[in-house]
Amino acid sequence: MSISVVLLGEQESMVRQIESYQGELIVTRVCSEIAEAVAACLTAGAEVLLIADAQQFPLMEQVDELLSQGTAVVYLLDGSAAISPMPEVLQLPADIAMSDLEQRITATVRSLKLPEGSPEKDDRETTDLEPRDKGRIVSFWSAPGSPGRSTVALNFAVEAAAAGRSVVLLDADTYAASISIQLGLMDESASVAQICRIMDSGSADISRLNAACSLVQVGDTTIRVGTGIPRSSRWPEVRPSALRRATLAFKDHYDLVVLDVAPHIALDEQLSFDTQAPQRNAVTVEMLGCSDDIFMVVQSDSVGIPRALRAIDELEESHADLQPKIIFNRVSVSRSGRSPKRRLIEAWDRFGPMHDVVGFLPNDSAVCSASVLAGSPLLEIAPRSSLRMEIRSLAGIKSSNLPKKRVSRRFSKSA
Repeated sequence: MSISVVLLGEQESMVRQIESYQGELIVTRVCSEIAEAVAACLTAGAEVLLIADAQQFPLMEQVDELLSQGTAVVYLLDGSAAISPMPEVLQLPADIAMSDLEQRITATVRSLKLPEGSPEKDDRETTDLEPRDKGRIVSFWSAPGSPGRSTVALNFAVEAAAAGRSVVLLDADTYAASISIQLGLMDESASVAQICRIMDSGSADISRLNAACSLVQVGDTTIRVGTGIPRSSRWPEVRPSALRRATLAFKDHYDLVVLDVAPHIALDEQLSFDTQAPQRNAVTVEMLGCSDDIFMVVQSDSVGIPRALRAIDELEESHADLQPKIIFNRVSVSRSGRSPKRRLIEAWDRFGPMHDVVGFLPNDSAVCSASVLAGSPLLEIAPRSSLRMEIRSLAGIKSSNLPKKRVSRRFSKSA
């Protein structure tokens, strides 16, 4: 059989090598621009996009579109560039022998043509995912409003780090990112935007991803933080496919990846565009889809619970496979009446969907306000507060001797 190849990059030597080898690979078009190459693949149904120019790499959204059509993406790296794991993209050294190049490309094309659920395809996907089995991805999501999602996500990550786990915290909220503010980081660079640019450059090098984040010292440990966009108008810089792949790359190297995501999940699928348009809410959908655990933070009052129910209905209509775990926040007698936990459980069992309730966080507005004012997590500002104890329990950490003295922190851009 013959395999049609679109070559990105004016590499005449590569064309001559393929033609002189007279194997299964046939170059149907040579393109100098990314947009031209992607369009050629999509319109002509090419089986392979061969990227011979290491300086050019399609956006991850374009890679996803090519893969969904069944076009394999092959990236040739020069000798000075180290090959880094990138899911679904075949990375090969530029000086690879033609026989090996054809063999690897042929195997990749055949795997893309296998039907979903076939044993061969399942075995390949399992092998590709094995390096990521170490860590876990945990997302914190909520209905629209201010239920305290970011506060819970931040302190969950801090407690996990204090317990000895390696943790990276990513602020993926494209509407109102606040993790940097809660940590006292006046960071205008938007780490998540830098991370997406790194992935879109064709690199999944963990050292570059780490360098885009900030190291924050909390107590006796450190946590790596990917700050969010400081202005909501910058949301197109946070690209869903790129951030998803970066999150999976972090999962390879960290025990825990904690995501703070925006509440909105509606996509503009009913609209028609001449080209694939970016969608603001796709970031949340992608992050929830790649998560091992999803915690939904619900404000425990007569406004927060109906909002949460509507949000879950919307989630189940479009993504029935996602099963969030419920955390009731700001639980108090004044909000829910006497025996607030019992009343919340009764109300949820009566009106709510069949999702597990895993936590009840007390309403401690004074401690939370002090934490934000000081730019410090609960571990430093209120180590013995009941709210911190509940979040520790949520993170699966048993109570132990708590620090009596606040430890000062310094922030640094990781090398």
